[in-house]
Amino acid sequence: MSDTERKRPNILITGTPGVGKTATASLIAEQIGFRHVNVGDLIKQHKCYDGRDEDLDTHILDEDKLLDLMETMFQECADENKGIVADYHSSELFPERWFDLILVLRAR
Repeated sequence: MSDTERKRPNILITGTPGVGKTATASLIAEQIGFRHVNVGDLIKQHKCYDGRDEDLDTHILDEDKLLDLMETMFQECADENKGIVADYHSSELFPERWFDLILVLRAR
């Protein structure tokens, strides 16, 4: 995101499985005209994994591939003067500079 200065904020919705991250992020993005990015879907669509952990029955995330892909998306949105509302179950993966607001959803 170096070529274009961002004019719109980026928001991350995070929380444990089943709390409504995707539904909330989608609704917010729709209401304010931002792009919704479901990071879990992005990982699957672009095969951002490096092998499989058979013991845990899950893919091993290729963080570099994911972050490179998302960096491009953030730049495109900045170029279009558009913000992003992303949802993912964790926040520590992402560079701090990417998000202006992080909302943590939780169940009662």
